[in-house]
Formats: sequence, structure tokens, C-alpha cells
Amino acid sequence: MKSFFSRISQYLPRRNDSRRGQSYLELALVLPILLIMLLGLVEVTFFISRYLDLIDLTREAARFASVRDPFTQADLSTVDCSHPDPFNFYYHTACIFSPPADSTTPCADPKFCNGLNPFVVLNEATDDVVVSVYTVSDHAVTDQWPTPDGYWALSDHDADTAHNSNWQTDCQGNVIHSEPHFTQGTVDAALDSLAPKSKGLVAVEFYYCYDQVLSIPILTNFIPNPLRIHVYTTMPLPAAQPTATPNSAAAP
Repeated sequence: MKSFFSRISQYLPRRNDSRRGQSYLELALVLPILLIMLLGLVEVTFFISRYLDLIDLTREAARFASVRDPFTQADLSTVDCSHPDPFNFYYHTACIFSPPADSTTPCADPKFCNGLNPFVVLNEATDDVVVSVYTVSDHAVTDQWPTPDGYWALSDHDADTAHNSNWQTDCQGNVIHSEPHFTQGTVDAALDSLAPKSKGLVAVEFYYCYDQVLSIPILTNFIPNPLRIHVYTTMPLPAAQPTATPNSAAAP
């Protein structure tokens, strides 16, 4: 019987402890890298999802503004996101970014409540909404509203008076902008010579600080956390079109 097992053992693979130990060592070295890559991919998925949410919100805000009068500006002390009257063009456009009234997200400011997306929580200490209106004549911007700055920023008019002009800074408070993305120069450069030469435009910008969901320590050493996301949308605004100059000769 012993000789039988001796013969069988000749055909069985011999254990190589050194090669097995090398395999374990290679796995120990590679596994953390693979795990970080997998977690990084999950974080990127969350980031893209939030980015798409923000783009949708700027589009909704621009659509909202495009059918309204930019020169209707009720006193901000009297306006409320839950009520369209009295109406302030800029504040009510920014209301699109407020927490929904029926969501689990608490509204820090009762006035700024009745928005569209419960997953995007605007932080009044870091985030911002910038709205600007342009009148174009003969393929050039002739007026920019509101005056005198040419833009309206939510951070300058919200309940948090300690943090203004949030659009100028990154999420760590460092000043990185001296003017919003849309200015007379950027709009002039983007105008198409084949498009109607006279029009009105509204631009809505959203500056949002994205907090990483997983907060992977190695990644946060290279990528700021929170990370600034800037999205924007422009749309035609008929109410801002230039008005025709009355013909004095035709007057009675």
C-alpha cells in the first residue's frame, strides 16, 4: 500500500512555498492600489451625478428667467421663494436652487425655500448664484443689467451677511476670480454674426462646493475637498431686447 501512494505522489504537483509566498506578497502590494482605484471610480460617479444635477438646475433657472421681466424688482425684504408676488426677477430666479419645501433638507432661511432638487444643498457660506442680463444691438452688447455692477449675486442678498461675493473664492476661501464668467467681453466674443443682431440674453451661473462622499485620504491630498464646481446656462430673454427708437417725424 505504501508503494502505491509513493507512485501516486510522483504525479502530484509539489508545493512551492517560496512561490506561494511571493504571490501573497504581490497581492498585498497590488490590492490597496486596486481598492483605491475602485473607490476613486465610485467617487467620480458621485461627482458626475452631482455635476449633472447642477447643470439641470441652471437650465431650469434660465428657463424660468427667460419668460419673465428682468426689470421687475420688488424690494428684497418683501419677497419669498414660496410666493410669486411681490416678484423680484433675480431673487426668484435664484430660488430654483433653494431646498424643496417638502424635502428632508431643512431650509436654513425660511424665505429661501421652495426649490427643485433635494440633493443639492446650497451652503450660503460658500456657494453662490450669479444672474446677469444683456441687451444686444447690432451683434454687440449695449447694456448689462442690473446696474451698476452688471450682475446680481445671491450671496450679497441672502441671510448670511458674513459671507458675500462667494463666487470670487474657491471652497477654501481663496480669491480666484475678480469678475463672473459672463461679462460684456465674453458675451460679445460668443455672439454669432449669423444670429439675429438684436436680442436679449440672460445668464445664470452656479458656484457650488462639492464635498467628496467617500473622502479618501490619499485622493484628498491631491484634490481639494470640498471642490468648486462652476456651471452656467444662457438663454434668450425677449424682455431685455432693445426697444425701437420712436420716430419723432411721425409724432403728431
